[in-house]
Amino acid sequence: DYFFFSSRRRHTRCREVSWARRCVQETGYQRRVHGDYQLIHNMEANFGEKEFVAAVKEMEEKVAKFPDFPKKGVLFYDLFSLLYDSHLRDLVIKTFMYVIQKNFTGKYDVIGGLEARGLMLGFHLAELLHMPFVPLRKPGKLPGECVKTTFTKEYGSDAFEVQKHMIKPGTRVLIIDDLLATGGSMAACDALIEMCGGTVAGYVVIFYLSTLHGEKKLKHPTEMKSIIDVKAVSYTHLR
Repeated sequence: DYFFFSSRRRHTRCREVSWARRCVQETGYQRRVHGDYQLIHNMEANFGEKEFVAAVKEMEEKVAKFPDFPKKGVLFYDLFSLLYDSHLRDLVIKTFMYVIQKNFTGKYDVIGGLEARGLMLGFHLAELLHMPFVPLRKPGKLPGECVKTTFTKEYGSDAFEVQKHMIKPGTRVLIIDDLLATGGSMAACDALIEMCGGTVAGYVVIFYLSTLHGEKKLKHPTEMKSIIDVKAVSYTHLR
């Protein structure tokens, strides 16, 4: 394919462009080639409702489940078992992208990732969507001037911080995390973002423990979207 390119530089460029084109066909995501952003997907065309339903079913079947962890009576769904496998990891990202584009297109300015798993997921999604990323972290992890909120959990208190300059007045934040259980952590993020003058555009999680109705604690409960509904009885020790 590169026989007619006499220059090594042109030869390299051709290979990079060919790689980018393969990414378009294989993943449908957005890639950067020499600083130029190429919009390489239309999620509605490449990953619609039918593909979403099939992906959710496959992830539900294949996610590793651990009974009585970390507490007796709890069936623990291990997100890392999905992230370990490249195919399942791809489904995780695609389903997140589908939910975000279907429900929040044009409604948010930044993506906020909640420590700890939400940091990984949020950063990756922000990169694919070419959006700013804001880490929402435990105290003492971020430099500079931070805003802090404390909230009560079943076995004590916890807190989150955000760097003040990252959320300006009026900023709309889409919060990403792996799990919504009792809603304490998400509700704390509501307060944290409002303390900075921003607003919460919505929340997207992969696992939603619907029997606990944690969305009722949120500022905007109707804007909570999830991928997998986990039927659970005892998760009250979580978030």
